[in-house]
Amino acid sequence: MLNNNNDFICYKYRISSYIIQISIISVMILLFFSLNNNNPTIFAQKLHSQFTEHDDINIVAAGDYYCNDETEDTIENIISVDPELIITTGDHVKDEKSAKCWIKMSEPIKDKMKIAIGNHDAEFSKIYKQIINNHNLKSPYYSHVFKNIHFISLSTEHPYEEGSKQYKFIQDDLKKSSTNSNIDWIIVHQHKPLYSTNADMEESERIKDTFLPLFEKYGVDLVISGHNQYYERTYPMSDNKVIGLETKDQESMSELTEDDDDADDSKSIYENTNGIIYLTVGTAGDELQQINEKEDYYIIQKERYGFLNLKLENNGKTIVGEFHTNNDKILDNFEIKKS
Repeated sequence: MLNNNNDFICYKYRISSYIIQISIISVMILLFFSLNNNNPTIFAQKLHSQFTEHDDINIVAAGDYYCNDETEDTIENIISVDPELIITTGDHVKDEKSAKCWIKMSEPIKDKMKIAIGNHDAEFSKIYKQIINNHNLKSPYYSHVFKNIHFISLSTEHPYEEGSKQYKFIQDDLKKSSTNSNIDWIIVHQHKPLYSTNADMEESERIKDTFLPLFEKYGVDLVISGHNQYYERTYPMSDNKVIGLETKDQESMSELTEDDDDADDSKSIYENTNGIIYLTVGTAGDELQQINEKEDYYIIQKERYGFLNLKLENNGKTIVGEFHTNNDKILDNFEIKKS
């Protein structure tokens, strides 16, 4: 109810102000349509482009952290690229009675992290409980979505055989994500790899026998693992074979150091490949291992500390991968494109 003349004047003023604002917005919309041949679809596309732009998105992956000077360097270098998301490949601790050192050292990046469970994380119940509580995990295996990427954190340290709860979860999760029109990429991060060139090779075969059919059926793009303490990347693979030839960008990578002069100084480029690329990134701090096996399906294998950086570009249709060493060099460079 309006009690006096002043209230009435204020009321009229507010109504007039709202009408003016609505009129201005309407004129702007009509003007935009006229500039785009009166096509409202173009207007919707412009808005969609504005709110789905993925350029300059960084996602970091690394595992086998331990808790030492190299771990600290890795975390500092991860912070320097300002990632929006950090995924791990397990083993955040080793030979420790508590996870307190890891919890303290990783505090600056904790809020951006999605972890996978490694064998040292699960070795002792106290440490395992500390880690899952610190990262708010209700299950050692789970999925999460970031932008147009569906991630699955698989636990190689919990029952995963066909018919297990984890297997059924991953099967159902892959089935749903593979038919989601908003998902362009599916990435699995876990601890023990499907293709191992060093540790627990027989178990890697069991993991591969269990999950390879699912990963290939539902279009997984990358599988990122740890456990072996070095960096390696395969060609795109299907049915245990290399498929799809890469093209090369011959632009020199000046960041390579003299001690990396045996690395390819060009970028591997893959377009619309149906294969899965397997990466091992057990390079975050634990003592590096000597590479024992050098299979033909690996493009690069290096004993270096550092992390994998995945840049989401071209409105989410391109992933550019770079392995950053702890001495600020780029050791590997690859690009995957989807049309």
